[in-house]
Amino acid sequence: MTALFGAKYFGFILSAFGITAAVLLALTIWTVLVHKSRLRQLDELEKAGIKRAPRSDG
Repeated sequence: MTALFGAKYFGFILSAFGITAAVLLALTIWTVLVHKSRLRQLDELEKAGIKRAPRSDG
């Protein structure tokens, strides 16, 4: 493992990878939650009689 990261910088590199993984996981979870929220909002609007605009294929 030291040949890959170098003993001197192992802690820095490992923490950088850990922080990056945590941020990517947080962004993924946030995106999924926002998506679910938007779908619920669309369902509520459609139940209230407000429909989406027709899609125009250019």
